[in-house]
Amino acid sequence: MQRCILFLTALLALPALAQTGAPAPEPAATTEAAPAAAASPAPEVAPATATTTPEMTPEQRLTQFHHDQINLLALHGDAGSLLAAALMAGTDAEGRNRPPALQSPALLKRAQTAGAENALVWWVTAAFDCHESNKNCPLPETLQKLESIDAENAAVWTLSLWHAQQAKDAPAARAALASAAQAKNYNDHFGALIDDIYQAEGVLPISTEVLNATGQNVSADGYRLISAAGIAAGVALPGYFALNDICKGTDPSDTALVADCLAVAQKMELSGSINSQNAGLSLKMAMLPAGPELDAARARQRVLSWQTSRISDLGDRLAAEPALSRVYTQALNESGDESAGVLAVLRSQGVALEPPVDWHPPHAGSTPKP
Repeated sequence: MQRCILFLTALLALPALAQTGAPAPEPAATTEAAPAAAASPAPEVAPATATTTPEMTPEQRLTQFHHDQINLLALHGDAGSLLAAALMAGTDAEGRNRPPALQSPALLKRAQTAGAENALVWWVTAAFDCHESNKNCPLPETLQKLESIDAENAAVWTLSLWHAQQAKDAPAARAALASAAQAKNYNDHFGALIDDIYQAEGVLPISTEVLNATGQNVSADGYRLISAAGIAAGVALPGYFALNDICKGTDPSDTALVADCLAVAQKMELSGSINSQNAGLSLKMAMLPAGPELDAARARQRVLSWQTSRISDLGDRLAAEPALSRVYTQALNESGDESAGVLAVLRSQGVALEPPVDWHPPHAGSTPKP
């Protein structure tokens, strides 16, 4: 499954937090866009820091810059900075050589202390839990925390559903699905996560040498957006797979189960995450009988496919042009919704938000065409 921001992350080879072993159902659209953090101005391009030398290879220079960011963020006491540092340290191939206090577990623990009631902190904690063990994750204490502080978020209950499924506890799984159906919204925190990392990355000015080391045509804003998106895209959780497992292939005569599955799918469709919107629509199309509701879901998915194809077309410019990057990051910061950033960029470029009548979505794996 791809997120639209992956059209940007392809520009830089940034390792991501390992995903869980649970496969996620593929939404029909193949791309999804990334959120960004507070609409802070791009860091001024600064001279190389004292820790960089002309003898460094481009890879070494990027690694050193990455280390410096983590070190500076670790000095902060707020949950956002510490959470970003924990995630950035988790992508560091040489992270185990760092002092224990600068490794992900210690940084995440500090973030939990600083943000004890911060849902984003515990959402990321759940991802780390599942990274450590694909079975019976997230840990019970993590789930309890999420359920207590973010109970109206259906996405939280999909994690409880997954945990119950792995424990082969059918009654608990059914109860978790019912809780997800009764929740007010669905929020996979993707937008907020990109926003948090993007903002935190402003802790250190980005030098000309660092930008040159990427070997790509990126601005300082674009580099922050790319790296933040690459890290956030690795925070994979098994909620989609859990829903797919319990809902697809459901006996239509089990009307209560069908109703709960469709209720969760509807919340996903209305979320601010394009990936979740697509997953929700895919679930609806797999469960709905022929009729107006199914036709509406197909039409909505066609529109999403068009929008993600068009934002993908703008990928190079979004990475290279600071003004365009800021359109995206400001909209994302103001709303916390990935889709708001996508729509803001498309509107700013005069791109139609709905496809022409004769346009057809590209097949999975093909290059989007206008």
